[in-house]
Amino acid sequence: MSHNRTWLAFANRKRCRHADAIQSLGFISWRMGRARFDIGDVVYLFMSDERCVRFKMVVTTEKCKREDQAYWVETPPNDITYKLELLEEYDGAKLSEQELYKHGFKGGRALEIPNCNNTELITYIKSVF
Repeated sequence: MSHNRTWLAFANRKRCRHADAIQSLGFISWRMGRARFDIGDVVYLFMSDERCVRFKMVVTTEKCKREDQAYWVETPPNDITYKLELLEEYDGAKLSEQELYKHGFKGGRALEIPNCNNTELITYIKSVF
């Protein structure tokens, strides 16, 4: 059995209304490519507009067609994706950008590629959820 990893990924509101998609569909499609998720991995989403971690997702399927086109701000890519299903939503102040910086959060360009190596930060996020 493979050991599942936990990731922090950046949901860019300028590209897609991820929160709306999650609340309507219960999932989002995530491009396969730079992120090498495995089925069963947990992905926490940092929301670009709210500047906080809000959603805990799980990778349930890979190599799927994109199913969240309606929520894209720009033209949705017609690409092969992972399906990330909602596990939990957090609504509090402990996962704000300011709090995350105290626990090893880098911000900026560090957000462009989903990361599973910042154990201090991920341990803190898990402790809040």
